[in-house]
Amino acid sequence: MDKQLKGKILVLGPKRCGKTRIANFLTGFDENPNFDVYKPTAGTRILECERIAKAGKTSINMQVQLWDCSGDRRYENCWTAILRETHGVVMVYDPTVKEQEKDIEMWHKSFVGPLNLPESQILILAHVIRPVGGQQYQAPRSLTRFAFANTSLDSDDGIAAMREGFSNLMSGVAGAVLEKSK
Repeated sequence: MDKQLKGKILVLGPKRCGKTRIANFLTGFDENPNFDVYKPTAGTRILECERIAKAGKTSINMQVQLWDCSGDRRYENCWTAILRETHGVVMVYDPTVKEQEKDIEMWHKSFVGPLNLPESQILILAHVIRPVGGQQYQAPRSLTRFAFANTSLDSDDGIAAMREGFSNLMSGVAGAVLEKSK
């Protein structure tokens, strides 16, 4: 681990699907949050953390910026700036809210498409805020080529799936950042 590189990952998706909660969890921010109060993100919120990621056989100490992007389309005018120098994307939607499946496809078209990122740098989370009975969901048909996980911060399986998915995403991001730094 002789190199420290910087990576930028967007967390995006429709309103009220758990993006902020996921970003807080992944960065270790806000250890005792109040999930009963909804506070929408205005524009974007940047969280930073360090992660050790594998790029092939190389371990890389990465400085990661997680950009928690608002799900409100009224911030569309910020999207061009938000996209700049992005290395990875976590797309989040709540599969129990049927219209969010179409919304996440719009987010892909608006954000991920213009970035031309490889599949290894994109993760889709079907995030259920209050899981019931271990229901498993599938990625929207147009997005099945990307890494996908059923997640919830209220179940051990959901947390494990989120950690594994994010770890794999970090490997893809680390590889891209390492390659770009050469």
